[in-house]
Amino acid sequence: MYNKLTYFGLVFTIVICLSSCKSRQASVQKEPKSKTTKLSEEKELKFSFIYINACNARMKGNVNDALKLFNECLALDPTSVPVKYELAIVNKILGVNDVALGFAKECAAADPKNEWYQLTLVECYRTLKLYNNSVKIQENLVKNFPENTEFKENLAIEYTYIGQYEKAYHLYNDLEKQFGINEQLSINKIKLLQQENKMDEIEKEINKLIQSDKNNSRYLTYLADHYEFIKQPERAREIYSKILEIDPGNPTVHLALSDYYKLKGDEKTAFEELKLAFLNPELDILTKYNIGEIYYTTAKKYFSNTFKRQGFELVQIMLKVHPSSPESNALYADYLVMDSLYSDAIKHYRISALKDKSDYRTWEKLLDCNSLLSRSDSLEKFSYEAMELFPSQPMVYYYNGLANLQLRNYKKAAESLKDGLEYIVDDKIMMSSFYSYMGDAYFYLKEHDKSDKALDDALKINADNYYVLNNYAFYLSLRKEQLEKAEKLSKKSIELKPTEGNYMDTYGWILFQEQKYTQAEEWLKKAADLKPKNSNILEHYGDCLFKLNKIADAVKYWELSMEAGGNKERLTQKIKTKKLID
Repeated sequence: MYNKLTYFGLVFTIVICLSSCKSRQASVQKEPKSKTTKLSEEKELKFSFIYINACNARMKGNVNDALKLFNECLALDPTSVPVKYELAIVNKILGVNDVALGFAKECAAADPKNEWYQLTLVECYRTLKLYNNSVKIQENLVKNFPENTEFKENLAIEYTYIGQYEKAYHLYNDLEKQFGINEQLSINKIKLLQQENKMDEIEKEINKLIQSDKNNSRYLTYLADHYEFIKQPERAREIYSKILEIDPGNPTVHLALSDYYKLKGDEKTAFEELKLAFLNPELDILTKYNIGEIYYTTAKKYFSNTFKRQGFELVQIMLKVHPSSPESNALYADYLVMDSLYSDAIKHYRISALKDKSDYRTWEKLLDCNSLLSRSDSLEKFSYEAMELFPSQPMVYYYNGLANLQLRNYKKAAESLKDGLEYIVDDKIMMSSFYSYMGDAYFYLKEHDKSDKALDDALKINADNYYVLNNYAFYLSLRKEQLEKAEKLSKKSIELKPTEGNYMDTYGWILFQEQKYTQAEEWLKKAADLKPKNSNILEHYGDCLFKLNKIADAVKYWELSMEAGGNKERLTQKIKTKKLID
């Protein structure tokens, strides 16, 4: 009694499970027409348990487990069509397409009227690119299910794919007779006619579509586009006029008219039509952005003031019509940057970045503008936000490191730059810049070994980096270490930048540290002449003059240094005592 109840309870469970264990609503319980194996009650029970578990595994995405279990079912009942159907699906998912095809064929042969078996076979043929075979199956589906429009549509698509355009065209005609003129059907037919270059037939199809709804401006646009394609611009112009009678603000028409007038050489009218298109909020923002960007890139590439002026006018309209759009604000900012209006550009880049936090390019431009204006606080804030949003972009770490370096947050600067190094891929110049600023940060942290290593790494990548050469030499001179190396580094920086006063000062100061006072005076004088308001250079020159026993001249330059904003306490003591102060 217990076994009987268990068995009947299980049968009920199986029915429920089978109804859920379908692929695209396939009726797997449908009795196949082939001969089936009669299982004993014990085997039936075992089969059912395994089948339920197999279905559950497949539904949970455990495809390999499902495959194993369905194969166990097949071993128990080699004639089970539902199991073969499931095996076809599972093998197809796993990419074992030949095996899937074999099972699909068996299912389709066992029950030719089962549409799900036939469709699975179609999919298997398609996967193996056996399109002629899949077409035959679909032809039978259309024959066996004449009222199923989806089968007809699929067959038409398949005919198109294998180049049987005439057959596809006739199928679409059948559907049109069944449902009446339909835009999508007409478009499909037109595409087929285009493949066969039947331009007159295309015009007839479009006119037939227009007659179905004479006030539909989109249908008229198809005809205008067709005339443009067959190079009959005047006929296209007539259609555009008709469209504007129905829909005066149609932005697509104004864009088309802009192109028309450009071809005619009427640039002024062409641009006016373009502005009318931009004034319409229905013209999608991406189209406007792409046009505005074309003007921008052309203006930059060819230094064209005309493209720059016209592009800026279009983007101003775009911003007025779409004031909160990230695209409008970002592109407007790009034009402002072209005129070096960085402060105004920052405002609009910020709006764009907050509206669309996923656009990395806008964030980088925002950071770049803040860097150019030396807005260290804003640069630190925005770069930190960007690090949260784009943790694998090295430049956000670069800007954060630079900002913290300028703010004298040297530890944070070093950490950001070190973290960012991990994300640099095949960009030696960027890597050199990272090492350079890391060297600066570690120097101010008095971690001189790390500083030297970072600067050495920067020079290994780019031995002619004059910024690194000068700073490295200067740091060594301040530490009074490796002065011979410092002298070589500094000399090379001057060879690369022979008119840079700061580099002359570094070289002169190193010579001073080496007690080469006569040589030092020569370079420090050049530096002082080039930088007459630099307090550090003036003080260095004064110190050198003192060592050469030119006391009066030394005092004069110490006084000039103090006037230029030098260290008042130290300079006052030097002037008062007429002595060097360490």
